[in-house]
Amino acid sequence: MPENIDVNAIKNEVIRYGKANPMALTPAVLSKDILLNQLAKPLSKVKGKWSFPSVLMTNLIQAFSDKWTAFGSIQFNNKTAKNFHLKVNLPINPYEVYGSWVEDMWEEDKKPNEMPISKYIVDMIGGKMTSELSNVSITGKFDPAQVGSPNPDSAKALDGINEVVAGIAADTTNPAFFIPIDAALANDPVAKVNAFERSFPANASISNILVPFEVFQDYVEARETPSDQVIDYNAAYRKKTKYGRNLIGVPGLTKMIAWVDGNLFRLYDRKDNPAQIDDVQIQDYDMKIFIQFHLGYDFAVNQYVFVETSDATKKRGLNNAAQNKLYYPNELKLTV
Repeated sequence: MPENIDVNAIKNEVIRYGKANPMALTPAVLSKDILLNQLAKPLSKVKGKWSFPSVLMTNLIQAFSDKWTAFGSIQFNNKTAKNFHLKVNLPINPYEVYGSWVEDMWEEDKKPNEMPISKYIVDMIGGKMTSELSNVSITGKFDPAQVGSPNPDSAKALDGINEVVAGIAADTTNPAFFIPIDAALANDPVAKVNAFERSFPANASISNILVPFEVFQDYVEARETPSDQVIDYNAAYRKKTKYGRNLIGVPGLTKMIAWVDGNLFRLYDRKDNPAQIDDVQIQDYDMKIFIQFHLGYDFAVNQYVFVETSDATKKRGLNNAAQNKLYYPNELKLTV
């Protein structure tokens, strides 16, 4: 191991590696190891806000008469979603990290995209980014006071799905579809999931139900016979509900949710800001790595989001007579 480390040489190597592999960190943000990336449709040119227009038509058909009778209308709606401008400002002291590298990793005759040290650093950053995003994409709650904070908190850098759904549930203009769950079912996970699923509107295309991970575990265990056998939670059949939908246990999720297929989007900026290494600087003994990207998750239409509720004031549906009729005209039992 060399006694004197040329920090500038390592910096230049990381820069060269970044230029030779400009998308090296993009997979960290778009990784399938992040659950929501598996479920959300990508929108790849979003920096800040994005508008989701939707058009709905009321019922049109009426009994014939030879008199003009206006009936039916077209209604336009618009949902503004957003993503968040995020960054990584990572200081690395090569003197401290070098001890974790074996001596033969330093091979000066290798090309930049083959350099073990630079790849080691970038892979280490990418893996940690994916790990953090897996968590905050569910549990995060954006705090504007975090912008420029000297003590950043990753959990407050963007809104995760819990916060997105909470915002939709609180929106009375464009409400979520509420599914009340009887408190008596709290200790019966199978009945609870069945009640949630059976409350979906008829003919709605819904493939996935997300539940808190603890509920998923209880659900699987409750359906096991005998109860003392080893449980493989990854077995494909255990990830299906009684009615054949995908049941996904999510660590950190606060309530059961579902949505019409194709309604969840991942908003990021692949063109101008795709999680690249923007710069590498040297100050004192530290090598400072600068990365930035945009990322967020949201639904295009709030009314196509289904949310578990224990609020006794909420009834099954949108809790708005006009919108119930507009979005779910065939659901006769939706009342306010």
